[in-house]
Amino acid sequence: MIPEALTVIVGLINEFILPGHTDEPLVLSNISRVNDGDEFTQNMKDKLVLSIVNIEEDRVAKSPDNFMKENNLIRYKNPAIHLNLTLLFAATHDDYPKAIALLEKIVRFFQIKYVFTPGDTPELATANMINDFNVEKLIFDWMNLNLEQVHQLWTTLGGHYIPSVIFKLRMITIDEHKIQKDALPIKEITTDVGHS
Repeated sequence: MIPEALTVIVGLINEFILPGHTDEPLVLSNISRVNDGDEFTQNMKDKLVLSIVNIEEDRVAKSPDNFMKENNLIRYKNPAIHLNLTLLFAATHDDYPKAIALLEKIVRFFQIKYVFTPGDTPELATANMINDFNVEKLIFDWMNLNLEQVHQLWTTLGGHYIPSVIFKLRMITIDEHKIQKDALPIKEITTDVGHS
């Protein structure tokens, strides 16, 4: 579900940056490998690279319910897990002005539209149908990092700073609908109170 949803967004951004072109300025890849110098990293040369740099559970959105009612049954299942992804868009271009211009296009793309649903994004509806899952809504929020946080991030990624912007993607929902057990609902409670 996560790679498919991100692939939809990458396709939409590529169409926004270079309408009608087959060249893809944005690729989904692991930015921490950009300085490895192997064949893998050649695919990231002179590209915008989208990488996940953090995945966290959104506990605020977590439902405490561990059951659902279906016909005359109570079906017990674990609640869905809602994820927030921290996404890094980095420009690996040697041409610094071009790198900055491409990052500006990322910002413009999300300024125009930052909420994506199957109803307003046909590509997302198609991905849901093809992959048999249900991404209901993707929300992209700009993230501000101070200089110390930027330094820590790029140190963790094992490289030198590359011009980049960060967005938080909310909410990818993982819900497998695996039923733990079925039970009949409780319809009546009887008590037997003894007389003294």
